[in-house]
Order: sequence, then C-alpha cells, then structure tokens
Amino acid sequence: MPFILGFLMGLLVGGGCSKVEREPKEKKARVEQTEPQEILQEEAGEPDVPETLQAEDDVDGLGEVTAREIIYYTPRMPYAKMFDDVNDVHLEKARAVGLKKIPEKRDDINTSLLTRIDDSDYLVLDELRYSVPYLTGNAARELNHIARAFHDSLARKQFPLYKLVVSSVLRTEEDVTRLRKSGNPNASDNSAHCFGTTFDITYTRYHRDVETDEFMQPFELTKVLAEVLRDEKAAGRILAKYEKKEHCFHITACQ
Repeated sequence: MPFILGFLMGLLVGGGCSKVEREPKEKKARVEQTEPQEILQEEAGEPDVPETLQAEDDVDGLGEVTAREIIYYTPRMPYAKMFDDVNDVHLEKARAVGLKKIPEKRDDINTSLLTRIDDSDYLVLDELRYSVPYLTGNAARELNHIARAFHDSLARKQFPLYKLVVSSVLRTEEDVTRLRKSGNPNASDNSAHCFGTTFDITYTRYHRDVETDEFMQPFELTKVLAEVLRDEKAAGRILAKYEKKEHCFHITACQ
C-alpha cells in the first residue's frame, strides 16, 4: 500500500512539473515564429526618402550630392623650358607681321585694320584695364584656333568643358605707360602687344557657363592648354612665353 501511494504521488508531481516546463517552451516558440514576420513587414514598406532627392544624384546612398574632381593623369610639362621665347623675339615677329604704326591712344586705333575679339563658345575676355579687344586678322584667327582646339581636346578626353580666359590683347602707347605706372615689372616700352599680334591667356583661371557636379582644377586644365600650345609652336604658328609672375602664356601669332 505505501508503495502504491508513493507511485501515485510521483505521477502527480511529475505531471505538474512537465506542465510548468512546457509552457515557457511554447511561449518561446510563438515569439520565434512571430518576430521574423514583423521584421519582414517593416522591411517591405517604402523607404523614408526626401522627395527632393534625385536617385541618380545620390551616388553614395547617403542622401547627399557631392562634387567629383576630374584628374588628368599625365605628367606636367616643364612650361618655363618649353615656352621660353623672350620678348625680343616676340617683338621682332610682331613688327614684321603686325601693325606698321603703333596707336598712341585708343582714339587712334584704326579698327578697319583689326578684328574685334568678343566672348565666344570657346573663350571669354577678362577685365581689360590696360588693353583693348582687337587683334590683326591672323592673330585673331590663331587665338580662336587655340581656344577651339582646347575645347575639342577636353571633349575628346571626356572632361568637363571650360573656356579660356584672355587677359590682355592690343595695347596703345598710353596703355603701356599706365601699366608701367601700376608697378607691373613685365611692362615694356617696346611691347609686342602694341602691334596687334600678341595676346595673353591666363593659366590660373578658366571659365564655365554652367557649373556641374564634375570639376577640374586650373593646374589640370593647364596641362591640356599646354598640349595645344606645344603643337601650335611646333608647327611654327606661334611664339610663346610662360609668364610666371603674370600667370599667363604670352603668345604672338607668327603670320
């Protein structure tokens, strides 16, 4: 009899314990089944993206548009060594192919013998404080040829398009005097600029009509410009001087 009573008590106690142990397992199973479903439902919803953000502009997926610098991976030429035609050489050529009479003042300029230089698809004029926008016909064509060749080279390389900035053109004797008084160390009484054959292109600034997310530094663009000038010089069409203090290429057309 005691044995039977002990056996029955064991069944009662064991059954109660089993019930207590199974209940947490069932609850845990229910949690494991429902949580992934809730996560999937959240992930299936539309992402919270600002309406103003364009997908094609979000290059890093962070919701911000950043500019991208374009590098021209070619060695920099030795500009000072390559473009070293001194002033006397420029002056000799300018006298041979340019104006026969230097205008003393701007009112003395005979525009019928010259071509006016204006902003174009390939170049822009800087603030001309000491010169006027005129060149001989051949010099004007050479300037436009250089500017167009620069543009075409950028396009072939699939670089952003920039325009050249022309910083000096024809000078009168009065302009030269004013320039010397301003303290310019490169201003000479005998300037090739006075003959309408010579122009300066700055290498520290380039112009863009419309800014984009891609850009190039001036020193990278100068690599492209130098290639154009190298070819023109090799063909005998120009004389060129790399003016370090004036930050420009000083160029005289040879025809």
